Amino acid sequence: MAAPSYDIVTVGGGIAASALAIAMAGRGAKVLVLERERQFKDRVRGEAVVSWGAAEASELGVYGLLKEKCAHDVPYVEAGSGLRDLRETTLSRLPLLSFPHQVMQEILLAAAENAGAEVRRGVSVEGIECGAEPAVVVDRRSHERISARLVVAADGRGSPARKWAGFQVCAQGNDYYMAGVMLTNVRASTETIYAVFNPQLGTWTGLIPQAGGRFRAYFVYPKTIGYRLQGESMLGQFIRECAKGYAPLADYYAEAKSAGPLASFDVSDDWVEHPYRDGVALVGDAAATTDPTYGQGLSFALRAARVLRDELTNNSDWEAAGHRYAEQHQRSFHACHTVEGWMRTLFQDPSPQAAELRTKAMPRIAEDPRRVPDHIFSGPDLPLNEETRARLFGES
Repeated sequence: MAAPSYDIVTVGGGIAASALAIAMAGRGAKVLVLERERQFKDRVRGEAVVSWGAAEASELGVYGLLKEKCAHDVPYVEAGSGLRDLRETTLSRLPLLSFPHQVMQEILLAAAENAGAEVRRGVSVEGIECGAEPAVVVDRRSHERISARLVVAADGRGSPARKWAGFQVCAQGNDYYMAGVMLTNVRASTETIYAVFNPQLGTWTGLIPQAGGRFRAYFVYPKTIGYRLQGESMLGQFIRECAKGYAPLADYYAEAKSAGPLASFDVSDDWVEHPYRDGVALVGDAAATTDPTYGQGLSFALRAARVLRDELTNNSDWEAAGHRYAEQHQRSFHACHTVEGWMRTLFQDPSPQAAELRTKAMPRIAEDPRRVPDHIFSGPDLPLNEETRARLFGES
């Protein structure tokens, strides 16, 4: 059998693929990154890594690069009950890092190329072949076949690659829409992320400061509201609905102007239970998404890159390494997905059943906020068991 053309070929050039390419090319691996877009565009999501994701960025050696080039420290969280300093209250003792998504992608992809990875832009991947010699097929006319020891599918939500590779996808629909827009002229702290539930309305309101006086504003709301917050003409309504969910936003947004599209999307979860098979590994949103992730999506992407790096470096049997990566990914995703489901029920669900749960839980949480699991900011390695659930719901 001929030697594969590359050690690693990634389908996609986002944060997970670029961080993995930087790490593995720096260790002498021959890496090819295939990216469909010639120029990255603004996306209405994916602006930050939370504290545990910042720790993963540090482990991968890209934390300093992001800080230098595009990232903005956000040390405080306001969830409606007073400021929390992430530098003092999380396991990593790190702030949240925010950045323009498209700028971050360009910086990391350039760093991957500087580390020795080959990068091809404007490439259309047409298929993936699994097996002892996995390969990627590109270009509809030439059907170029590129073989590798490992193919890494990092092609985002609705990943075609996972279909080509035969992965079974689990799906969970949620009863919400999520709308977002980039704003300027916001009269809010540039050091605080606002993330506030309103269970009476069934909403969640988010505001994430970025460098240069910009803020990404989010609003998660029930589908029963009867309309979609979408397009420039609905910016005023978006601002009014956000202020209903968290009253101080009425003042913060009094002079706000849009600096990008107002778009919304259907909140849903999908994931692959074991994101490795026959020479193909799924990372980032191709492996799992959960909405709203409260800022964890990019952190999971960085963790995937770090775990894969470690397993491939420490194990010459890359088949075994791929399975070990998949096992760790599923444990991490399961932990955060479970806790997020509990929190949606307790803090966002307006149903009478959830209201009854709150009557027991909220007084105890007010007495001891540590009852709320901190997986969102401190990460998926925190304990997850029946006692964790019972403490959140005020049953112990």
